[in-house]
Amino acid sequence: MIVGVVGRAILIFEHTPLMSTEHVDVLKFYCQRKVMLGQWQGVDCEVWECLPEARDIDGFTVVDLRSLLLTIDASQFALVCRAVQLLEWRDNHRFCGRCGGSTQLSSSENALMCHACELYNYPRISPCVIVVVTRGEYCLLARQAHWAEGLFSAVAGFVEAGESAESALRREVYEEVGVVIRNVRYVGSQSWPFPGQLMLGFIAEAVDEDITVDGVEISEARWWHYSKMPSAVPPPNVMSGKLIQYFIEEARQRARN
Repeated sequence: MIVGVVGRAILIFEHTPLMSTEHVDVLKFYCQRKVMLGQWQGVDCEVWECLPEARDIDGFTVVDLRSLLLTIDASQFALVCRAVQLLEWRDNHRFCGRCGGSTQLSSSENALMCHACELYNYPRISPCVIVVVTRGEYCLLARQAHWAEGLFSAVAGFVEAGESAESALRREVYEEVGVVIRNVRYVGSQSWPFPGQLMLGFIAEAVDEDITVDGVEISEARWWHYSKMPSAVPPPNVMSGKLIQYFIEEARQRARN
């Protein structure tokens, strides 16, 4: 199985980013680099970095990575994310960050090794917490200053050095919207290659309802009833949308009971 990449775009054939070995004879003339991804559903997979001319092959085109969110399933998206992240990791760490020597792929693990100083560099993953804060039948959703008008989502932020995910969650919520939280529940995680986050999703309860936005990252935050959510929220196949849907389903279940 092959994932084709042209720059930051994904090469697709007839609406799919996963190409079988039958496409090798066509793409091999445009491939600049191959990186092994491992196995996907029992099949060996590689990412091929292709020349821009590959997009002009009959039946092929390129799409932005984000646009694939709505067109492929979660397991396919995770594979494409891995492909993009591993290519970027290799590009960004061709030289050692400590001594400046060139790096080579380790023969024993997925790491880039500097033979000069023996420093190992592993694929970058930045943990990020994201939470839907609830208050009974309401949840708190916020809008970042640079987002389109009307788009609301869950509160999120990076885990800092020395923090647990739970402490980062409490800090981010208080910093961005001024709300203290309790009863934190873990829901799930998702790889998010923009550029290399691991999104850790939570549901939490608010101690009180007063909101104070930071005015820097967050321009607006409101309490929304589960039956009257914003017109624009992230889709349920991304972690923020999954958390929102999780809250709505729980609230509906409680209302039925």
